[in-house]
Amino acid sequence: MWNGDGTVEVNGFRVFYSEVDCVRRIFERHPETALNVRPKNQMVKNAYMNNILDLIDILCLAPQELTEEELRDAENTLLDLEEVGFKLDWLKTKLEELCVKKKKMDERGARMRELDGMIVEQRQVLWALETQLKNEENEAISDSVRLGFEDVV
Repeated sequence: MWNGDGTVEVNGFRVFYSEVDCVRRIFERHPETALNVRPKNQMVKNAYMNNILDLIDILCLAPQELTEEELRDAENTLLDLEEVGFKLDWLKTKLEELCVKKKKMDERGARMRELDGMIVEQRQVLWALETQLKNEENEAISDSVRLGFEDVV
């Protein structure tokens, strides 16, 4: 239902026209989402729906685009929404998956830096060995040269 103020009512929530499809999809796929929502004040309900949409936007980001603080804030927002009656198990699962991916990426990044450091060290060792080899080859070449008559006499 069009409200004349740029919003449309979807399942008791007033959302901007640009968000209607997203909100409808939420309720189509997860009809239990707002069944137990306690607030009756429309502005409060709208703020909660905006929080849900913000959480979804966060979940659409790549793990490397998020900080640990942003993920903690998202978890806290999710808990706040559940406290007022939203059933968001589906969103919680996705957030947990994102947190696991972020942790794995951070661990993988640390391991990659460690391996890179080891490679640099090994390259230095290899360079030193190659230098020793060249010196040995040069000495071997000079030791294997035939002496000339003048060298002997």
